[in-house]
Amino acid sequence: MLSLVFTSVRTRLGQYVGVLLVSAMSAGLLTLLASVLDSVHRADPGHRAERSAQSLLGLVGGTSGFAALLLVANTLTLVAQQRRTEIGALRVIGATAAQIRTQIVSEAVVVAALGGVAGAVGGTAALGPVLDWLIDHHVLPTGPQPDFSPIGFAVGLLSTLVIAVPAALAAVRGPLRTSAVAALRDATVERRALPIGRAIAAAVTLLLAWTIWDRYARKSGAHQALNGALVLCMILLIAAWLLLPLLVRPVAALSALPGRVLSRSTGRLAAANSEAAGQRVAAMAGPVMLAAGLSAMLLCHNAVSQATSPAHNALQQENNAVGMRILMTPLIVCAALGILNTLLLATRQRRGEFAALRLAGCTRAQLLRMLGWESVVVVLSGLLTAGLVIAVFLSGLSTRIKPYLTEVPAVLPWAELAQVAAVCAGLGALGVLVPGVLVLRVNAVHAVE
Repeated sequence: MLSLVFTSVRTRLGQYVGVLLVSAMSAGLLTLLASVLDSVHRADPGHRAERSAQSLLGLVGGTSGFAALLLVANTLTLVAQQRRTEIGALRVIGATAAQIRTQIVSEAVVVAALGGVAGAVGGTAALGPVLDWLIDHHVLPTGPQPDFSPIGFAVGLLSTLVIAVPAALAAVRGPLRTSAVAALRDATVERRALPIGRAIAAAVTLLLAWTIWDRYARKSGAHQALNGALVLCMILLIAAWLLLPLLVRPVAALSALPGRVLSRSTGRLAAANSEAAGQRVAAMAGPVMLAAGLSAMLLCHNAVSQATSPAHNALQQENNAVGMRILMTPLIVCAALGILNTLLLATRQRRGEFAALRLAGCTRAQLLRMLGWESVVVVLSGLLTAGLVIAVFLSGLSTRIKPYLTEVPAVLPWAELAQVAAVCAGLGALGVLVPGVLVLRVNAVHAVE
């Protein structure tokens, strides 16, 4: 069984490369954060300094780990969807659901473990320079030493397995619930927009969001209001990601309007493709939504936090800016990898479709224009869904923060938010067009063989 798992991983390395990279990055980041906290704890600079480090670095690890979990789950879901025919064939020849589940989960564990080891080694190696940088910029007090931290190494390595195992189990659940014959017959046909398990998970997540929001409503203070809104936003992003296959159909129909109006052929074909493949569009729009939503959440949180604490001096404001850069950098890099990898997988999966269109008379230029309009649908779907979540976040925050700050929109960093939207849009367009160009370079006759 183990040799079969390693052989399968080696032959599908192109599919798993995104999981490998995200796992390595998340493991490296969490190893680094845990090692920094361990160094601060051993230096014993005082409870206040340690709590400050725990608060800042815990927020970094929480947001980046959260993004890594959803991005790995998104990639594994796409991989499982692409293997529906293989899963059906294995079940027809006698393989049980438990055997197939074990194989796919084992593959995810192998990939995550490889990424975890690489990331943990890299995070340990980066401890010294990062500690020096944090101390030089007054984020941490002097004293912590860059000694090897077994706790940090273990946290980074085990975190990848904690992320990969539930993500793989969730990804393989849908294909295994389909009968073997149906999996072979309808491998590329979407039957249900939202699986029952995903709908139940979304309902539980929304209930959890309401419970946490109600709990924070019983507390007073601007800090508590900000924390409550931050937790609410993260949970709502999870719920939106779970509900995206259902939400994306009306959102995609709205996003496809520019293509329908401005292009009679390629734009309308892109709109029809997007409406017929809601799950694929949801998988492609998910990373865009997460990147835009998490980045906007952090920017808004930082802006409101500074506005409600006007007594901060210049040094404190500089430290806050440094902390925001610490938060944003790993998040944006992880999200960028997730966007590009997800869109690469989804576009390469359509080689046969593109080849059939080319044999029917479509030119490469027409297909690229179609992909361009599809990228517009993907980007707008992700940004609109993220915008909806951020609007709920800001609405709730405005209600709770009113005694301390009357005009929330006036303090928001609109220029930075526009930059986030532009970066996500650019990554989304590149993620669709670049693999599309590579796929279209393959001879059409060879692609349908």
